[in-house]
Amino acid sequence: MKILYDHQIFTGQKYGGISRYFSELIKRFDGIDNLCNVATVFSDNEYYNKEVNPELMSLRPEFNIKGKKKIISFINFRKSLSEIKKGEFNVFHPTYYDDYFLKKIKDKPYVVTCHDLIHEKFSNKYENLKQDVSAFEGKKQILENSSKIIAISETTKNDLLHYYDLDNSKIDVVYHGNTIINYNREDKRLLSEDYILFVGNRSMYKNFTFLVRSISDLLVENKLKLVCAGGGDFNHEEKSFINSLGLQGYIISKKIKDDRSLSNYYANALFFVFPSLYEGFGLPVLEAFACKCPVLLSNGGSLKEVGGDAALYFDPKDVDSLRNTSKELIDNQNLRQEYIDKGTLRLKNFTWDKTFHETLKVYESVVDLKQ
Repeated sequence: MKILYDHQIFTGQKYGGISRYFSELIKRFDGIDNLCNVATVFSDNEYYNKEVNPELMSLRPEFNIKGKKKIISFINFRKSLSEIKKGEFNVFHPTYYDDYFLKKIKDKPYVVTCHDLIHEKFSNKYENLKQDVSAFEGKKQILENSSKIIAISETTKNDLLHYYDLDNSKIDVVYHGNTIINYNREDKRLLSEDYILFVGNRSMYKNFTFLVRSISDLLVENKLKLVCAGGGDFNHEEKSFINSLGLQGYIISKKIKDDRSLSNYYANALFFVFPSLYEGFGLPVLEAFACKCPVLLSNGGSLKEVGGDAALYFDPKDVDSLRNTSKELIDNQNLRQEYIDKGTLRLKNFTWDKTFHETLKVYESVVDLKQ
């Protein structure tokens, strides 16, 4: 059985959960009878790189011409289209939602992974998502014409059935795994102060301003930092917001250089907080578990499904709910240790090896249908 993956996520994403997911799948084809082909020529993705594919070409710094991204995207697109037309595969798995392949794939089966229903749920609330909806015009057709759909959580599956006219039996739930290793015993702390950790994008449904308002007095009273790892530097609007609350110096942004530095931020935090209104899965939950970091989660989307009994939860629209649960964790070291222990046990349910083997079963099922 040969699987073909296309270029989309490796062209468009340097970091991120979706490219990590596909990279983890691709790595596991090495040394087994099943083969995969990734129709990508150039990529600067941090997870799918020369260690995975020695023939991959990176975007060298000296290759700095106008329209570079468009050129790279065009080359990768043509590579994917060429491999699809050749038809030398049993199953095609597009890595995102561009429907360019539908008229070229003929009778070959394809599997699509649905990571979340953010646009469907929030495009009427957030202008940026509303502007992006045009990029997902082909998503409905891709989903309806697919041989199988992989949903990364039961929450995502239920959302798919709510927003699209799909057969329940067509959707298989396959959970993500964890990549991050806890380096805490080997590395010195990157930050000497006590802090609460927030990871990743801060915009829109990620509910960052709600988090800051909810715990602002706790940061001051306990002389704590709120560390925002990843997500870029604070923009002008964020700086103004932080200054308006008198929290200059209490809220800091840090770049994530690599998985090792990310592990350090988790391992030395009082706890990790995820205030998001909705997640299709929530990889940072598993990362925190792996790094022995207590977890405080919104009850939005799939987060309770992933966190189980190994996290504390709050209502992401109730300031007191988040403030009170945060105070519990700040004040009670025994409680933090209890949830560290629970997280270690919970993590055993989520491995990339398990993800890979369950995904292979999905591929095999659509090949069997064609025979």
